[in-house]
Amino acid sequence: MDVGFIGLGAMGRPMAVNLAKAGHRVIAWNRSSVEAPEGVELVDSAAAVGDQASVAFVRVSAADAVEEVVFGERGWASGAKPGSVLIQSSTIGPTATERLSARVEAAGFRFLDAPVSGSVKPAENAQLVILGGGDPALFDRYQGLFDPISKRAVVFGPVGSGSTAKLGVNSFLVSVIAAASESISWLSERDPDLDIATFASVIERISPLAVGRAESIAGDAPAGGFSLRQAAKDMELVGEEFGSTDVMNAVMSLTRAGLELGYGELDVSCLGSVVREKS
Repeated sequence: MDVGFIGLGAMGRPMAVNLAKAGHRVIAWNRSSVEAPEGVELVDSAAAVGDQASVAFVRVSAADAVEEVVFGERGWASGAKPGSVLIQSSTIGPTATERLSARVEAAGFRFLDAPVSGSVKPAENAQLVILGGGDPALFDRYQGLFDPISKRAVVFGPVGSGSTAKLGVNSFLVSVIAAASESISWLSERDPDLDIATFASVIERISPLAVGRAESIAGDAPAGGFSLRQAAKDMELVGEEFGSTDVMNAVMSLTRAGLELGYGELDVSCLGSVVREKS
């Protein structure tokens, strides 16, 4: 199948490559200049993606970027044929997703709300989880595109449901890492010789999320992964969509502090360093 892909960033690039490896012809465009990923054909605009493929994924940074690549000058909609399908995989929240869907459908196209759960390594290993919202029959029709990039696709309900679930998943993840950062911080302060690996083995049943990042929470977080900048953006979206709560406000405050300290491009496990700096 001819498949379009708009956005070849840290997540989009391996997703596009896996689609190509599965035998699909992948036609892609990125807003900035990039080298063509393995097996992927680059074109000169989002409009060209729409012209050459009847179904296209869009995976970019934020709601305004999605609007630009879909409906801006030489955007996807200007080249797509009537009935073409847009699979929106960016994390932009349910309000922006529902607004975009209405505009796409009004223009004569079809729309699927399909953000993903997982970071770069799961994307490379085709182990993402598709968090779906939209027509179940349309999801079934394109299951062959989800299989090469994910281990599971779950349809939660109508358009917007997938994006709501995505914020729920990410807010849970960031909150767990924030709580683990505080716990490990005060444990290490009380016991400077604390064996982090041993502690991680004790909490393995409680939180695999924390175990997987325990060493970098206690030490220096690597660059990449699920970056603090992405986590902070998602926490702000949670506040905008669902209002203020004590827990989420506390986590949001911690992610903001990390950005102020210049940790934006580090993995979210850098919240351990943020907690220590604040202390």
